[in-house]
Amino acid sequence: MRHAAAGAPHPGASGGRGTSLRRSPRARGAVPPAGRDGGGRRLAHVRLRAWASAPTGAVGRAARVLGPWGGAAGRGLGGSRGAGYRGEHSRQLSRAATVARAVGARPGGRSMRGWFGLVALAGLGAAPMRAAAPAAPPVPAPFHAATPMPLQEAAESIVGGAEGWGAIAWSLDRDRPLFAIRANDVFVPASNNKVFSTIWALAVLGPTYRFPTDLLRTGPVVDGVLRGDVVLRGSGDPTLGYPFVGHDPLDDLRPMAVALRRLGVREVAGSVMADATIFDSLRFGPRWPGDTGNGVSPYAPRVSGLAFHRNLVRLDLRVAAGRVVVETFPRWPELPVRVEAGVGGGGARATRRPDDDTIRVLGGVGRRGLHRYLVGVARPELLAVAALRQALEEAGIAVRGPLRAGPAPPGAVLVHRHWSAPLATMVPFCNRESDNFFAEHLWKATAARVLGQGSYTRGGVAAAIFFARSAGVPFGQLYQADGSGLSAFNHVSPYAILRALRFADRAPWGPTFHASLAVGGAREGTLRHLFRQPPARGNLHAKTGYIRGVRSLSGYVTARNGERIAFAFLYNGPATSGARAAQERLGMLLATYDGR
Repeated sequence: MRHAAAGAPHPGASGGRGTSLRRSPRARGAVPPAGRDGGGRRLAHVRLRAWASAPTGAVGRAARVLGPWGGAAGRGLGGSRGAGYRGEHSRQLSRAATVARAVGARPGGRSMRGWFGLVALAGLGAAPMRAAAPAAPPVPAPFHAATPMPLQEAAESIVGGAEGWGAIAWSLDRDRPLFAIRANDVFVPASNNKVFSTIWALAVLGPTYRFPTDLLRTGPVVDGVLRGDVVLRGSGDPTLGYPFVGHDPLDDLRPMAVALRRLGVREVAGSVMADATIFDSLRFGPRWPGDTGNGVSPYAPRVSGLAFHRNLVRLDLRVAAGRVVVETFPRWPELPVRVEAGVGGGGARATRRPDDDTIRVLGGVGRRGLHRYLVGVARPELLAVAALRQALEEAGIAVRGPLRAGPAPPGAVLVHRHWSAPLATMVPFCNRESDNFFAEHLWKATAARVLGQGSYTRGGVAAAIFFARSAGVPFGQLYQADGSGLSAFNHVSPYAILRALRFADRAPWGPTFHASLAVGGAREGTLRHLFRQPPARGNLHAKTGYIRGVRSLSGYVTARNGERIAFAFLYNGPATSGARAAQERLGMLLATYDGR
């Protein structure tokens, strides 16, 4: 990681079967009849259409309208800062369900035209309008095959009756479809959602973008004492203090301690504050799978505008003097850790209830050696400032005040700025390794650039607008409830993925995106056990997706005749093992295509 002194210039500013909306509205989340939800409330898109007819505004303002939609969702984005996790996220789930119905209810239908009117009236980040609105650009149209598709019969024979299936393949060189199966229907995409997250980030932030993390002070230095607070302000960097092999996480923070020492600081009279307000206060996406524990599991930790060490606290357990001793990294004595584990035996584990800060150590701890565990913390920004305090203390700077979270006060002075590695180095974590933590932070950081703050609900709206305008994704065929694809509220059509892949292929950063995908039969990545045989081996590059009841695969492959092909295969249903085999056969069909 790179560091810069204060004031240095920015180096790179730049489910289950039948999730298609054709199914039962009440069973599958489509819009119920008469434009009302199950409780009889007017749907959100009706309000958006009414707002879009107003003479002034901007999409940023439109996104803020989302907070008051419907019933319990009308208490603002995330509730009060003191709201409990359970209440906060139940409100979020209600909002996400409403927005999902609004943005993606009727693929290609009239209910989506209000959305496009909103875009035409305002434009992302546009100033309030003072004159009549210009003529609206054409509404992105759903897929329609004007000519016969050469591989249609072969593809249909692979997927059988197409129950639960959606798929499309497209020649990038001839700009024509090769086959399409329910290409306009929407499905839960699982981690294929990361295709949109990373393309959005590359398009908006740019591959050379670096995340800044700032150290600020709020008071004067008098006789070696900082009479105020130090503030660590984040921008959503997922790599700060990341536990890379051979990397000491504190190395990202130690230059900050050095910068304070150069100011003559030997003591901080106030607090170490965490400013994570670049993101909203919601720590995880709506309706994440139960095995994530809503941010407890290391494979899907909570999300924060100030992240450190993957938002995981490390617990080192050992037996000393006949009892279990626990040490944490970073040092965080305020963190409540309850040791309920016995000495001897095995099966020790560390966990936390989703709505509680307390970490519990259970089972039995062996008498020999060190036992190490990682647990997602409830408030990640406090983990970051606990690490900063440790770095300060190691540098000989005493901290007298407590750890706190909140926005940096006006007038806070920049002491040091840490720069992350370029965004281009992070995208492979999302696509090749399917890392949920990276995907969530990149997605929210992109939303923050567009909207001013990273937000789950408003981010999904902004992403849908972006892909409609830039890639021609039809409204109603894309809704992102999160950045990783863990949420069951995500929905996307095969055609929407195809449009995004085609857009990326033509973008100047397209090679960066292409190189971030997993490669068939390679030693690393999520395709290491798939496409091991030529001509797909080493040729097919794709993003995988899997949660219970979902299998997805999308990417690029070069046909036998040299033709470049983009594809998207989505399956929602119980037969995921069979779907995996069918997707591999579809990929081989494209790799062996000879152009006839």
